[in-house]
Amino acid sequence: MLHYRRLYSSLAWTFLLAILLFPAGRTDAAADFPRIHRIIIRGLERTNEQVIRRELLFAVGDVLDSTRVAETARNLRRLFFTGEVQIHLRDSPGGVEVTVAVEDLYSRALSPLISGQIDELSFGVIALDYNFRGRGQRLRLGLGHQAISGPWAELLFAEPRLSGSRHALAVQLATGAEGHDHALTFSRPFATLADRRSYGLSLFSQQTVRRLYSEGQLKTRYQDALDGSRIWLTRSYGEQTKVRPSVQWQVSRRRFTANTSDEYAPADRTRIVPSVGLLVWRPRYKRTRYIRNLGPLEDLQTGSWLSLRWGFVHRALGSDRTFSLYQAQLAPRFEPTKRSYAELTLSTSAYRGAGKFYNLFAAASATAYFRLGVAHSLALRAAWEALHRSEDADQLLLGLARGLRGYAPRCYNGTRRTLFNLEMRPTWVRRPWYTLASAAFVDCGAAWTPDRKRANWVCSPGVGIRLGWPKVYNTPVLRGDIAYGLAEGSYELSVGLGQYF
Repeated sequence: MLHYRRLYSSLAWTFLLAILLFPAGRTDAAADFPRIHRIIIRGLERTNEQVIRRELLFAVGDVLDSTRVAETARNLRRLFFTGEVQIHLRDSPGGVEVTVAVEDLYSRALSPLISGQIDELSFGVIALDYNFRGRGQRLRLGLGHQAISGPWAELLFAEPRLSGSRHALAVQLATGAEGHDHALTFSRPFATLADRRSYGLSLFSQQTVRRLYSEGQLKTRYQDALDGSRIWLTRSYGEQTKVRPSVQWQVSRRRFTANTSDEYAPADRTRIVPSVGLLVWRPRYKRTRYIRNLGPLEDLQTGSWLSLRWGFVHRALGSDRTFSLYQAQLAPRFEPTKRSYAELTLSTSAYRGAGKFYNLFAAASATAYFRLGVAHSLALRAAWEALHRSEDADQLLLGLARGLRGYAPRCYNGTRRTLFNLEMRPTWVRRPWYTLASAAFVDCGAAWTPDRKRANWVCSPGVGIRLGWPKVYNTPVLRGDIAYGLAEGSYELSVGLGQYF
């Protein structure tokens, strides 16, 4: 017995000595890995160098990691004021010298907004600066006049790295003749794929006039005022596949006021909604061109995801009623061929109370892009949406602003909506400073209410022009379209920023 005790004692002391001499996580092979000796930033003209350095996922003294280098380049290209990013590695006597070459784009633009018919025209102007004072801050100013709701003005400011940290601050101030839309958000978003947590707090206040239509004519209207806040926390697990559970707490107070004493208005409500969610996502990216925008190569997200959320509302917490809520979204992404890309999105949400489901919303959409030749493309979209047993008298509108460019914004309405868009996108001139393209399209759609009216499809062919600036804040696209509504026999004009879909 004494012999075994001595043996165990010797083994224990040997094991302890091994731990002291060979600490966990360190090997001779690891000591031989190349380390970063120096980091050089080049190509900046308007941007502060620190703005680029704070996006780097590596630092002097770190072991060189090719995965972090690739993700750093992708993160830098995602900034609105940077174009192409090249990261070069060179061996030096002290280690590896890393050179980050950044294309510093112009970040300011001024865009007009015009839509509608001559006798019902909405217009405005948007001024953008996505690299305010060279610090990576975002500023947006807007002024305009809506044909229905009157004049409006907005100011949006975002600081993505508050005091150089990973925290972000966003402020939105918008006001108009019929209300306002203010929001303040403080958050710590996922900045890298390796980040393990995200959280935030949002405060918001909205007021607007809601309108209900019938056959394109105003039926009733009421004022909708909403004040509330939301706080959330998300964790992230996994490498190849991200699993992100989250918790959220939202408080809102909503008040409705009828336009006159005999008109419709929903009942006032107070909601306190704790909820839990789950996101399963496989991050994948592909460098490609001419899928959505004109200009440089894009880091196209090709990974699919599934999102689920469950929550409840209860009188015991101070809400006006008791029910549970359910939300789900499935978003597969496909590459049918090397020159095509497709997105499919299926989503639904519903309440359940008093033993039955209500306030059900369901939607399905499919979008596909095909590259034709070197610089041309074909884009198509199909979508379907449905409302059932709404808590309010909600409706789905169809017209110029919602996918049917040849018809007035509120031309059709119902609790079902379906849409199909087909757009040829030839590119005529491509220069370092501008890209001139056009579009020939056909829009078809229908909005209806089952048991009340049939789904009568209407279509509108049209043509448009696209002007992109590859050297300005990640290629803005100025869009101008004119479409002819076959059923109405009238033309609709729209001018704005970005592709229509």
